[in-house]
Amino acid sequence: MGIQPDAGPSLLFITLPNVFQQAFGGLPWLAIILSIMFYVLLALAALTSTISLHEVVTAYLHEEFNMTRSKAARLVTAGCIVLGALCSLSLGVGKEYTLFGLTLFDLFDFVTAKIMLPLGGFFIALFSGWYLDKKIMRGEFTNNGTVKIGLLLAFILKYIAPIGIAFIFINELGLLK
Repeated sequence: MGIQPDAGPSLLFITLPNVFQQAFGGLPWLAIILSIMFYVLLALAALTSTISLHEVVTAYLHEEFNMTRSKAARLVTAGCIVLGALCSLSLGVGKEYTLFGLTLFDLFDFVTAKIMLPLGGFFIALFSGWYLDKKIMRGEFTNNGTVKIGLLLAFILKYIAPIGIAFIFINELGLLK
C-alpha cells in the first residue's frame, strides 16, 4: 500500500479505506457498501458523543449565566462550528499556521489527550480515594454492597492509581527517557 498504519485521523481516512478495498477487492460493491455503513455508524457514534458533551456546556451557561437553553445551545453550537472549522483548515490550507510548533488540530489533540485526560483521571482518583465519603464510595463502586471489592478499590484509588496516572502523564509529556 505504501502507507504506514497509524492511529487517529489517518487510520480512519487513509488506512481503513485501503483495508476495505483490499479485503473485498474482488467484490467492489461489497467494499463500497461496508465502507458506507462503517462511516455512517462512525458519524452516528460521533453525533451521540457530541450531544452529551454539548449538553454539559449548555446546562452550565443556562444555570450560571441565566441564558435561555435555546440561546446557550446556539452559542455552544456556534463555538463548536468555529473551532471545528479552524481545526479542519489546519489540516489543509492553514497547516502553515502553528502555535508551539503544532497545527491547531494537533494542539487540541495534544492538550486533550496528553494533558486534560490524564489530569482529569488523576484528580478523580485523588478525590475518590481521599475525599469521597466511604459510604458513598462503597455504594457507588460496589453496587450498594453486592460486589465485594470495596477495600481493594479504595486502596487502588488512594495509592496505585494516582502514582500510575502521574507516571503515564510525565511519560506522555516526554519528561521520562
